[in-house]
Amino acid sequence: MRASVITHERGRHELGPAVIALGVFDGVHVGHQALVRDMIAIARERNSAACVLTFDRDPDQVVTPDHPQKQLTTFEDKLTLLSDIGPDVILVVPFDEWLASLTPDDFCIDVLLDATEPIACVVGYDFRFGARASGDADTLRALGALHGFQVITHSLVHADGAPVTSTRIRALVAEGDVGAAARLLGRPHRLRGEVAHGKGLGAKLGTPTANVAISSGFALPADGVYAGWATVPMGRFPAAISVGIPPTIPGATCDLEAHLIGFEGDLYGQDITLEFLERIRAQRSFASHDELAAAIAADVTRIAELLASS
Repeated sequence: MRASVITHERGRHELGPAVIALGVFDGVHVGHQALVRDMIAIARERNSAACVLTFDRDPDQVVTPDHPQKQLTTFEDKLTLLSDIGPDVILVVPFDEWLASLTPDDFCIDVLLDATEPIACVVGYDFRFGARASGDADTLRALGALHGFQVITHSLVHADGAPVTSTRIRALVAEGDVGAAARLLGRPHRLRGEVAHGKGLGAKLGTPTANVAISSGFALPADGVYAGWATVPMGRFPAAISVGIPPTIPGATCDLEAHLIGFEGDLYGQDITLEFLERIRAQRSFASHDELAAAIAADVTRIAELLASS
């Protein structure tokens, strides 16, 4: 059963008694998943609704709009991934300048207690809230003691010798280490966009590609060629994905394009989701377009073989 998604409106009191997981949850990585699963288990023990309280955007986009963090998931993907874990409700709180200005006490009263009757709140060990991130788990615990709810701090999940955090995953993606990022996410890093018209250079080189338009606010892997999967309305296909402008074609205008192996047809205007499994090579210069075409063909063959055996 899919979780109900409710957008919070001040004074509407959307929920009654509930156990609540609080967080931004960008990426919905394995640490987030463990926290939400534990929240659900506690809610079941207490015969209460299991609720995820999150925001409609990353707070950085309001607090530091000139240099917000790159996002690992779209808002729609975040809701889907959270819902897949199995909570009863996802309560979405619009994050705006008013919310960013609230002290921890005011956030507790004007958001948390305004929307719900919390029995317990489950938060990460590094949880921060309130204006200028002035509140932490201990602050929330003190507020809980005052207002009658328990606060449970969830330990950070470790993987590959270090804590799993969205910041760490963003760094891995930026380095092109999408394999390590996938281990921390519990699935491949993925991007969603619309297929846009390009210059047709891929077709001229013998390997037609879909040019993918995505917002600059999302975490794009390091320049290079990747093995991955592409999902379009017609199905899911193995894909050779190129990130960055190929040095041999400096006039290219698209930073992200994909050749869907085995697909024939027109994708213009269609939504496409790309999943990144493995970086095959960096972008590099070739002496001629013929050499570039041969390298692309070799990449496609290698990726087709890799994905066929995975």
